[in-house]
Amino acid sequence: MSGARHGTMRARGLAICLARRADAPLVAPLVVLLVASLALLGLTPLHAIAQEGVLRGVVTDTTGRPLAGVEVLSVNGKRSTRTDREGRFALARLPFGQQLIMARSPGYQPADRAINMLDANVPELTFRLRRIVQLIDTVRIVSHDGCAAYDFTGFECRRRAGVGQFRGLDEITALRPHYWADMFEGMPGFRNVQVPDPILGRDWDVESTTGWRCLEAGWNGRERTANLENVRPADIVAIEHYDVYEKVPAAYKRLAWPNTQERPCALVMYWTKDFIARQRTGRR
Repeated sequence: MSGARHGTMRARGLAICLARRADAPLVAPLVVLLVASLALLGLTPLHAIAQEGVLRGVVTDTTGRPLAGVEVLSVNGKRSTRTDREGRFALARLPFGQQLIMARSPGYQPADRAINMLDANVPELTFRLRRIVQLIDTVRIVSHDGCAAYDFTGFECRRRAGVGQFRGLDEITALRPHYWADMFEGMPGFRNVQVPDPILGRDWDVESTTGWRCLEAGWNGRERTANLENVRPADIVAIEHYDVYEKVPAAYKRLAWPNTQERPCALVMYWTKDFIARQRTGRR
């Protein structure tokens, strides 16, 4: 029996003896302090305590080959780690509750997944990263142009095509966004900027750091309308981002390069709850 385990068993026996005394109510705080001290020393034998807040998984490419050195992080938990030679990772000391977990590596499209850290039995995660094809100015990407442009079903279609960055309702909810920029936390290609806001007084928005470093926005497949002026993060169901003009779907290129501008911009497309609800009920 190892010395650490032997010491742990002796400590547990002492705690049980103390708890059985007649003045147990007076001793109870000492028992709590003893158990806490053991946990800090790494001597606790309780398997559940050792496993709380630990998320495990594997990262591969689209062919199933394990990827080493991939950064895996909790966007809102501010914890990160990297995969080993077999593509496996263990992300420890995560706070309980909803988490947005992201896997990213140079040369691959980042992927994120919303999870709920409720107990020690969170299923292992598997990320399959798609290699980014380097763009040449004369090459036009058309693989997502067959997706519906003005219907929310096109969002998932384009997401499967893998051109651009995408976050759905689960991922956005996991971030618990208060400011506008919170929805983009951890996504490459953005920086936060402070802007005035009629409701909050001030808000944090995002600017593009790619291409011509300008950013345009579309709403539900089209231009922004007057009824969207006071939309908050809680009203957003999904976002899609195209960091350079060449990646923008053909139906949205007019939004990324308005007639009033001399050059094209990156594009963010927002999809709102109200729009999707109206689509499902057949209302315009």
